[in-house]
Amino acid sequence: MKTFFSKMASSSLDKKDLEIFQSLDQENYGRELARNVAEKLKSSSSKLDDNGNDVSSKGLYLSHRDYCGIGLYFFKGEFTLGEVNDGMGPHPVLITFESLEEFVEWLANQNDQSMSLYTVSSFNNQTISKIRLKYYLDDNYNPGWNPYCEYLRERR
Repeated sequence: MKTFFSKMASSSLDKKDLEIFQSLDQENYGRELARNVAEKLKSSSSKLDDNGNDVSSKGLYLSHRDYCGIGLYFFKGEFTLGEVNDGMGPHPVLITFESLEEFVEWLANQNDQSMSLYTVSSFNNQTISKIRLKYYLDDNYNPGWNPYCEYLRERR
C-alpha cells in the first residue's frame, strides 16, 4: 500500500463533525463485500490512451459537476483510492494497492466511520460507504448523481 496523503485525524474534527463521526456505522465491510468490489473493479478497469491518459473512468465514483468525493478504481494496474472532480478521477490519487489481496484486506477492515476520514477536502463529503459499495455491485449501477439518489430513496 502506498499512501500519498495524510488521512484526516478524528481529533481534528469540530464538535458537530465529531458527533456525526461517532454516529457513523463502525461495522467493518468484511471480506466478501471487499472481494466482490475488487473483482468488479478489476474486470472494468480504466482504459488508457497512447499517452497514458484515462479515457474511460470506470470504477466506483459519483459523477456530477465540481467535487464528486472519493472513488475506487483499478487504474494503471493498481487498485486506487482517489478524488473525483467533474465525474473524472482518480486525481489526486490518495492510496494505491499493488495486489488484489492487499486491497481486499484493507477494504474489508474499513467501515463508514473510518472511510469518512479518507479525504483531502472535507470530512465525510461523498466518501466511500457501505451503501455506495453495495450500489456499485448492483446490476443497475450508474455513477450519475440522480440514479444514486434514486437508489438511496428505494432503500429507505
